[in-house]
Amino acid sequence: MSQAVIQVQNVSKFFRIYDRPSDRLKEAFSFARKQYHTNYPALRDVSFEVRKGDFLGIVGRNGAGKSTLLKILSRELSPTQGTVHITGKVSLLQLGVGFDPELTGVDNARFASKLLGYNDREIDAKLEEIIAFADIGEFIYHPVKTYSSGMYSRLSFAVGINIDPDILIADEVLSVGDMRFSQKCLRKMREFKERGKTVIFVSHDMQSVSAFCDTAMWIKDGSIFMSGDAKHVTTSFQNYMLYDKLPEQYEGVAEIESPQLSAPASSPAVAADDFGEVDWIDLKGVASVGDGRAEISRMALVLAHGGRPARSLRGNEDVVLLMDIRVKADMVAPQIGFVVYNRQGLPALHTNNEICGFEVASLTEGQSVRAVFRLKLPGLANGDYIFSIGIQTGLDMAHKIDDICEFNVKRLDLKGTQCGYAIIEQERFELHGADQEKML
Repeated sequence: MSQAVIQVQNVSKFFRIYDRPSDRLKEAFSFARKQYHTNYPALRDVSFEVRKGDFLGIVGRNGAGKSTLLKILSRELSPTQGTVHITGKVSLLQLGVGFDPELTGVDNARFASKLLGYNDREIDAKLEEIIAFADIGEFIYHPVKTYSSGMYSRLSFAVGINIDPDILIADEVLSVGDMRFSQKCLRKMREFKERGKTVIFVSHDMQSVSAFCDTAMWIKDGSIFMSGDAKHVTTSFQNYMLYDKLPEQYEGVAEIESPQLSAPASSPAVAADDFGEVDWIDLKGVASVGDGRAEISRMALVLAHGGRPARSLRGNEDVVLLMDIRVKADMVAPQIGFVVYNRQGLPALHTNNEICGFEVASLTEGQSVRAVFRLKLPGLANGDYIFSIGIQTGLDMAHKIDDICEFNVKRLDLKGTQCGYAIIEQERFELHGADQEKML
């Protein structure tokens, strides 16, 4: 087991709030020690550990206390109560702070490196990498106050990642900047993790937190509300932000009994017997997002011929995806669909009933239906894939379950060496104007 590089025990942070600026002076010179401020609890009794090599995500709405916690971890702030023990050098990447606006990008990079204990020779060796990664041209020699927010973000990340800290703390650094730079930063963070470094990643992009973090922590009103598996925490937080329901309040999770369906009369004439003994995945209690108008109770992915579970595939097989759905409120023109993601959390396949040319006029409260997708699986690149399934009306999500039903694609022929998302099955190559005999 790796050692803990961050230990936070019973940490609280209070800020003094004054109604008027003059109240500070009154309080400072009050012989009776009269208090003119109120204490605002930004953090309350926070305790957790981060071990070497962990990739921890932190989520929470604005004002929850995330940035205050990060500043305590980076030693910019001291806790009012509690203790923090950190082993190793820490780099805080936070848009809008840390640089002197009057200094150039190069001078700020030098200054930030010195704060972490690097000498001039070591800094000179790193400057070339920082300048290349930031990629802001001649602006690197201009005062930071002339930078756009995107350029500032580039410089901040370039400095923070290339001074090679033991612990990297990234606070919304990907929220500004173009797609190319964001992907560049994510690749760098993956490399950072592969080297056994520790990363704490704060973002409002739940997909990034879910895809890149091993564990996650939800900060709510200055306290740790939930921690654990990143996908479970981000799904619960997403549901809270979209529908203002905490996990125990969401009726679509554990409180509803999963219906036992078998060839419902209201659904298309498809029974489990058509595929043999179906290996159903029970979705009761699985973290989900939605307003609760419908519940996907179970699902299965099987081969169309024989009904065996489709877990290890080579591509081009005929497969069937089954979803049993209980309707709990009337729905007009619902869309039932799925997205298949690759190991990096990027979408590889997607469809729904409308794309398939099947429009559902409405679903009625109390109905139990079975959605059946029959498809020839495309030739996918070798690797692991996983489903996200859902039912919605318009932009309103009724029930959505991410990261359920994993399958593997292993293509053994030469085409399996293609590195794209999909395999090119029908292809032809020609070479004109070359002397074939000489080439042979």
